[in-house]
Amino acid sequence: MRCASLQLALSLCAASVLLNWDIGRTQTDVYLKAYTKTFQRMAIDLYPLSSPNQSPLETKISKTVTEVLRNDLWMSGYFTVNVRTGSPTLTNDGESGAAQTSSAIATIVGRFRVEGGSISLQPQVLDRASGRVIIRSTYRDRLGTERYLVHKIADDIVFQLTGERGIARSKIAFVTQKADGSKELALMDYDGHGVRELTANGSINLSPTWSPDGGKICYMSYRDGNPNLYIYDLRTETETRISALPGLNSAPAWSPDGKSLALTLSKDGNAEIYVLDLDSGQYRRLTYSRGIDSSPSWSPSNREIAFTSDRSGSPQIYIMDADGLNLRRLTFQGSYNDSPCWSPRGDKIAFVSRTDSGFDIYTIDVTGENLMRLTDSSGSNEDPSWSPNGFSLVFSSTRRGQKELFTMFWDGSDQKPVAGNGIAYSPAWSPRLK
Repeated sequence: MRCASLQLALSLCAASVLLNWDIGRTQTDVYLKAYTKTFQRMAIDLYPLSSPNQSPLETKISKTVTEVLRNDLWMSGYFTVNVRTGSPTLTNDGESGAAQTSSAIATIVGRFRVEGGSISLQPQVLDRASGRVIIRSTYRDRLGTERYLVHKIADDIVFQLTGERGIARSKIAFVTQKADGSKELALMDYDGHGVRELTANGSINLSPTWSPDGGKICYMSYRDGNPNLYIYDLRTETETRISALPGLNSAPAWSPDGKSLALTLSKDGNAEIYVLDLDSGQYRRLTYSRGIDSSPSWSPSNREIAFTSDRSGSPQIYIMDADGLNLRRLTFQGSYNDSPCWSPRGDKIAFVSRTDSGFDIYTIDVTGENLMRLTDSSGSNEDPSWSPNGFSLVFSSTRRGQKELFTMFWDGSDQKPVAGNGIAYSPAWSPRLK
């Protein structure tokens, strides 16, 4: 889900010029509140996977596997991991002697093997309560893919212990700024590794948003002069221009059913929210106001859209049905609120608000209650995007000087930079990927 800014819409409207209340049905969604300050993470004991040999390569791999698995389980939001030393004793039924005395709910042990150009990881996850092995499998691929294999292991552990799919194989699309001032789209693993550029056209490319199946990214680009929308197919590595109306074509947001894009158009002179049907290519206008309407974000139910509008005199967050009816204002505190991003769990919306230090990220319930400030640091914190499980957010921050990407949990805890991304902003966290 991509959450573009009203400030961007205002500047792009100006650039485009240089380049040449209804009553409807009422529909109430029921959302699951999945957040609590008293949530206690479950402990897991992790014994580093061993190998038959102790070569420098295998020692390095063992360290990488341990670090990645520990981080993946932490980032799931459910677990804390205790890295243990030594080798636990396994009984005939697979139960670990260590698991019998630890307070952890599970123990991870196992082996790995490097053969030629391939690597195989063989973890065992032992349930402490029942004493049974709940995961015993082999994960095999070419040497160099061990990070991906560990991500898969972590997702399998999360699913087996919680019943919820993990996020370790998800990715983050973002904008990276080059030395010549151009802005290109890039892609990386959710933990900051495996960065690769998607575009290399030397232009200004902005506002990536993911398709629900994770196979495509829609974005805005000036590559043809006008701010138009394009879709990049990650499977075929091909691009298609999908919206090139006169003026502004920006702030795309893919609908959860994959059939439509909400976007901002200024073809009639004012920035308004439209929905583009991807099959027919037909546009349907949703907003009618003298103010600037931008930054649409779909609810996970596919039935509502949050957006930014300054129709009240200052930018605020509003919600409307997907047909443009039943409009209501959500935010009343703060003089400048922008970039709404609807949580995949449905109950919260993250957004950016202007503060004394610049901009900071807040969340608010879709009922308008429980306003919570998540960031409070020097510089500006912008561009919030939720993880697919709704437990974390990625965002951009200038707290260390230049714009960089950071992640944090839903309550603002554990704020940390995403490794090795350089000048980066406008992140979009993917749905769960296989």
